[in-house]
Amino acid sequence: MATPESVALEFSIMDRPYKVSCAPEHKPLLLEAAQELDRRMREVRSHSEGIGPERAAVMAGLNAVYEMLEQKAASSWDVVDVKRRIKDLEERLDRCFFEQETLF
Repeated sequence: MATPESVALEFSIMDRPYKVSCAPEHKPLLLEAAQELDRRMREVRSHSEGIGPERAAVMAGLNAVYEMLEQKAASSWDVVDVKRRIKDLEERLDRCFFEQETLF
């Protein structure tokens, strides 16, 4: 059931219609996600004859999540190293300011 601040989003995946409600600001990205899922499911089915829509959905979803986790791992930061570098920079700045103050 839609709330007053939600809008209806209608789309189809593998020729099956779906309707969901969402916040207006989420609509464009959700529509893009639905189109991408449809594309991926069709791609899975094109490579595997006789595969049903449920299995195509699972395989497409698994591939999408794998890609997301792969990107996350590749772009993750070593937080401990970043904190250490920030602390080193702060110490250098402190020394620079101290040296500047002793010049005058």
